[in-house]
Amino acid sequence: MECLKRIEEFRPVDMVYDSREVSEGFVFFAIKGTKVDANRFVPNILAKFKRVLVVSENGFDDERCIKVDDVRKCMGLAADHFFNHPSKKLKVVGITGTNGKTTTTYLLRSIFDNSEIIGTTGWTLKDERFKLNNTTPESLDLHRILNRMAMANSEYCFTEVSSHALSFNRIEGVDFALKVFTNISQDHLDFYDNLENYAKTKLSFFERLKPKVVNADDSYGRMLIDAATISYGFSDFAFIKPIVYEYSLDGIKAKLNVARRTISITSPLIGDYNLYNIMAALGVALFFGVDFARIEEGIAKSKGAPGRLEFFQKDGAYAVVDYAHTDDAMRNVLEALNKIKKGRIITVFGAGGDRDRTKRPKMGSIAESLSDVVVVTSDNPRSEEPLAIIDDILEGISDRDRVIVEPDRFEAIKKALGMAEKGDLVTILGKGHEDYQILKDKTIHFDDREVVRRLWNLD
Repeated sequence: MECLKRIEEFRPVDMVYDSREVSEGFVFFAIKGTKVDANRFVPNILAKFKRVLVVSENGFDDERCIKVDDVRKCMGLAADHFFNHPSKKLKVVGITGTNGKTTTTYLLRSIFDNSEIIGTTGWTLKDERFKLNNTTPESLDLHRILNRMAMANSEYCFTEVSSHALSFNRIEGVDFALKVFTNISQDHLDFYDNLENYAKTKLSFFERLKPKVVNADDSYGRMLIDAATISYGFSDFAFIKPIVYEYSLDGIKAKLNVARRTISITSPLIGDYNLYNIMAALGVALFFGVDFARIEEGIAKSKGAPGRLEFFQKDGAYAVVDYAHTDDAMRNVLEALNKIKKGRIITVFGAGGDRDRTKRPKMGSIAESLSDVVVVTSDNPRSEEPLAIIDDILEGISDRDRVIVEPDRFEAIKKALGMAEKGDLVTILGKGHEDYQILKDKTIHFDDREVVRRLWNLD
């Protein structure tokens, strides 16, 4: 590519896509974002710095500018080259799907020594953890992170690959050793318009690499299965499938058939959807030749990801905080908890503002059908009116006698915990690991887990 040749000849000090970070000797990628077009900053950058190179889709009349068709694609390839191909120095596994990505990465990090993760909860480097703005960072950041991992002699990186990462070329230039498909259900329809477009984007991840681990029970997953696939699920033809399994508040016990061999699994994780996550992790471990004893040990000690079915207990009552923020994820969590509950299920949830409105009544319907009491509240309302979002949710609920409406999330959780009796399970959904709440005019600190600990005096 002409773009890569020009950048190499320029010999950059560093590369950035944030105009505030530009300095002498830098390459600046002028990205047209959904909210800000970075091309507006280019004239000022050219006036301020003598030695600078700008990559843009616009035609600026300056020899220091390179016109390209796709800035993000050029940025990914240039970053890979600039950092000397870091993904080739690691075994990078990409995991995509609507649900299960984060938990699967945590299971894998527990199984594999000297491994790191990139995803919804941030990225790791040995014992350190760093936050991310997106599930999958921009390609320049991604290659920079992979370079940090390679320099630290990490061997594996398990990274979540979001649909937006695929749409915006965030994984451009990354060399994947293996790819994993978990499932597809409704999400991000505010961006993709319909499920087919969303699914097409997810499946595009598998166009250029044969080795893969795939959920055989998912209709879209079955489209990916070929001779180079390790499949998992309850389907008879799955390479990995459960023989016997048992769910309880203590977790999962299962025996899995793996090509005429049997592996015994014990996990503190709960529910059949976590059994799917375990099977996905098992498929990756088998691909890399990990022995059964190490797999069993890693799964047994993994508590999963932060904010995923995190349990709290006081005086015989339970509370669980989970990130489930789609109708399918809500169904998975509530169905799993219904199988092991001792008393009532009291569900607290809301829906994100400025996001797919069509899933709101569906979430309400699922909460009603799988809960004894429903407390509808705010999630991250963003620019929308909280009560308008709640009204959308209530459209899916027919029995309003079992519903409490409380827009203030703290008060909603307080009411739910206050009515919980011995054996009851308060399920607080939507935000999981998040420690903030996005309101119309500001973002405040808010962590569901901290609220539970505070109200139940668990600290």
